[in-house]
Parts: sequence; C-alpha cells; structure tokens
Amino acid sequence: MVSSASQEPKRPSSVSFYMHDTLQNKTHPWTDTAVEVAGPHHNLTGLGFGKIIVFNDSLTDGPSLASSKIVGKGQGVYIYDHTQAGVAFNALLLFSALIETGEYNGTINFMGADVILAPSRDISVVGGTGDFEMARGIATITTHSIDGDTFIVLFKIKLIYW
Repeated sequence: MVSSASQEPKRPSSVSFYMHDTLQNKTHPWTDTAVEVAGPHHNLTGLGFGKIIVFNDSLTDGPSLASSKIVGKGQGVYIYDHTQAGVAFNALLLFSALIETGEYNGTINFMGADVILAPSRDISVVGGTGDFEMARGIATITTHSIDGDTFIVLFKIKLIYW
C-alpha cells in the first residue's frame, strides 16, 4: 500500500463494503479465502471453540463477487471463543480492511466480538491509515447471505477522527 503522507487524508464519515469469506470448501479447496491454522487437538466441543482462522477475503462494493467492483482485501484472524451445545456462536474478529478504490486509499482496523448468528452486530473500529488516518468508530455487520461454504457479510462503517 502506497503511503499518502504527502496528501491530506480524505477522512470519510462512512464507508461500506461486502466481505466474501470462503472456509473449508471440500469440493474446491483452492477457492478458500480462510483457513484454520490452530485449534484444540480434541473434538470435545464439536464445531469451533478454540479454533483460529486466518483470512484474506475480497471486499466488494456489492454482494456479487463476480459482478461487483473489488475495493480491497480484508486480512486478519477470527477465533471461535464461545460455544453453546458444542457449536461455535461467537468469534473474536481482528482484521484490517485494505481499501484501494481510487477514491479512498488506506486501512481501517477492526476488533470485537462477532455474535455470528445475530442478525446485526457491531464491532469497533480501532484505527486506520492513509485516508482513514486516526479513525475510530463502529462497524455494523449483517450476514447478507450464505452460499455453501461462502459467507457474504455487509459492513456499514461510521467513522470519526482524532
């Protein structure tokens, strides 16, 4: 990512994008954008608890990966940190959105609990670079759709700057 230190940051008050996350596609594993890198050596909890997933997901301006404009990459980890009846329901989500749209360039950094089955949930914006330098705010996340092994998630982000 090219630094925009010589230019004043644009500092938008809101941004939105769709994140496309494919995990454990057993038919076409080369399409995975997320992979389990660590987890318990037992299966006592069934799905999830303690698993660490690293991802490098496409970010788009619309819900279709095929017909929408790619606006960047979401890179980070999620850790399944809560279960109910042996199934993962929450994840700690830590990632950076690397935005390169031409209109805006920089990163937005996120951290928070993703209550996966909730229709809408909020996580914190904890920083940014480039046009998002010193950003803070809230990202409201909604699951747009689940297509097999691919989750398409909408992020609507409200930003303030220090």
